[in-house]
Amino acid sequence: MTINERIKYFRKDVLGLNQRQLATALGLTQSGVSYMEQSGSNVSDGSIKSLCLAYGLNETWLRDGSGPMYTAEPTFSLDQFVRDHHGTDQEIEIMKAYFELDPEIRRKVWEHFQARFPALGPPGPSGLDGVPETPEELEGQFPPVKSPGSQVS
Repeated sequence: MTINERIKYFRKDVLGLNQRQLATALGLTQSGVSYMEQSGSNVSDGSIKSLCLAYGLNETWLRDGSGPMYTAEPTFSLDQFVRDHHGTDQEIEIMKAYFELDPEIRRKVWEHFQARFPALGPPGPSGLDGVPETPEELEGQFPPVKSPGSQVS
């Protein structure tokens, strides 16, 4: 399969798009997509990069047909992270045991350590501590600024 055939295959069979739809998604013209799909036509590096970025395609697959069609999503391994930071197998097992706990028990454990180490703050990914929960609380912390002719009520 040539690069031209791979582009047509990807557009038609994988994405289920017509040439105009793909052109719109890539910021090209329909005739530009048609040209890329014509056997023997030269596909520019810019067009290749656009396709790869827009759809997560593996550039090597698109150019020469080798490797997987899509680029692999980066993964995060907590085990590998701990090892990279000189953690022990025992520390990894402790972390795994912690996350196997019921969420309510984990909350209690966190509260225990928060009482011992107040700088830890509350658990959770939000990072929104101190953010008002209602518009009234927001206005209480940050009163609206009234300028002449404003319609703030």
